[in-house]
This record gives sequence, structure tokens and C-alpha cells, in this order.
Amino acid sequence: MRVIVPIKQIRDPRGVKADPRRQQVTLEEAELVINPTDRNALEEALVLKDKLGAKVTVISIGGPEVEDSIREAWACGADEGILLSDELLAKADFRGAALALAKAIQKLGDFDLIIAGAMAADTCQGQLGPRLAAALDIPCVNDVYRILEVSGGKARVIRGWDEKFLEVEVELPAVLCIAPGANVPRLPHGARIMNSYQWEMPVWKASDLGLSEEDLRPGVEERGLSFPPERVRGRVSRGSPEDLARELVSFLRERHLI
Repeated sequence: MRVIVPIKQIRDPRGVKADPRRQQVTLEEAELVINPTDRNALEEALVLKDKLGAKVTVISIGGPEVEDSIREAWACGADEGILLSDELLAKADFRGAALALAKAIQKLGDFDLIIAGAMAADTCQGQLGPRLAAALDIPCVNDVYRILEVSGGKARVIRGWDEKFLEVEVELPAVLCIAPGANVPRLPHGARIMNSYQWEMPVWKASDLGLSEEDLRPGVEERGLSFPPERVRGRVSRGSPEDLARELVSFLRERHLI
């Protein structure tokens, strides 16, 4: 069994500082870390490795700095890691990233499961899993809290649905998007941390995946970012119910609302 885990390196949200008055976000003090729900996804994959002997492959897109996150995943127990990196991939949006990951997964060959984080903490858009499933034309289950069983070409999972939990079954191969806090991710093993920096890191470019600049052209143009206006404080009134009712009616009449 082969399980593939896409991971994303982000700035630790705990170190991001926002100043609405200056319309400024400071990232320099925030460390680069593995996206939290991707850690949950990796843990689910490693549990399958412990139980069923699954081979766990980690894939990420980014610059050379992303190697640290892949090596950390190795130190946690992943079997191999691949970095997708070049100038074209650096400009890719969600659609392009999903396409690049799909091409890389097809290049790897047969697989049984793709286990991804439900969303990235820096964008909170939750697009990667469903887009990846669409690009590979395989089923996708969102908001997965627990993988119950993987056997007979199928997976049984518990997923969230309308503030409830459902047990669902899906045919393999499939994409499972792990919900935030679904498990407690294990820590990397100390000895494996040191050894992981001796392992060779495969780096694939867009050309290795058969992708051109046109394939990865962003479909969304970012024209700028701005803070929302400061919230206007509401009016607070105190008094008896009768006095408050009269004040409210007077307030609404002054503004021609009644």
C-alpha cells in the first residue's frame, strides 16, 4: 500500500503580527512550519504504516527552504519525500498547485490513498484536496476525523457532516481530507532528524512533470490586500424596559426607520 501526503510549509500563525492602523502584517518573526492540518494528515498516514506496513510518500511545492519540512516528515516516519520546485511552480495558484501535485503523483505510479490536510492555516480555503481529486478523477472525502479501516480496495472513515458524524465508505484510490485536531501528531525522532539531512532530496521541476508556463498560468489576479474597516462600537443604553423601549422607538424615528 502506498499513501501520499501533500504538505505545505507556512509561517507559524502564532508568530504573525497584524497592525490594522498601519495596514501592515509582520511575518519576519514567524517560523516556517508544516501546516497544522497537514501534520494531522501525516499522522493518519503513519498510523496506516504502523498497522498495515504502508509506504508513506510526502510531496511539497516551494523553494529550497521547504526541504526542512520534508525532512521533518521523514524524521516522523515518512519513507520518502519529493520537492517540486522551480520558478514556474512558484507562481502557481491553487489550480496550478493541484495540477502539479497530480502530475507528480501520476509520475510516482500506483497509489492507494492521498491523505491531505483539510485546509491551510494561512489561507483557510480548503481547495487543495477537492481540486487534487478532480485532477486525478478519483473520489474525495472531506472533514475526516478518523480512518476506521482500509481493506478490500475500500476505506471506511468517520467524517463530519452538519454538526454530526457519519461513517462513510469510499473506493480506492481516493483523497481523504483530515479535519483540524483529528489526532495528536507524533514528534520527529531525534536520531532520524540528524539522519534525514543525509538523505538525498529528489527535486522535480515543472518540465519533469510535463507542465508548461501556460499550464501553470494563475487563473486569479491578486491586485492587493487591505484590512477591513475598524468595527464601529454600538450604542449602549441602560434603564427600565419601558425607558429602553421609548429610547429605541425615538432612535428609529430619528433615522426614519419607522
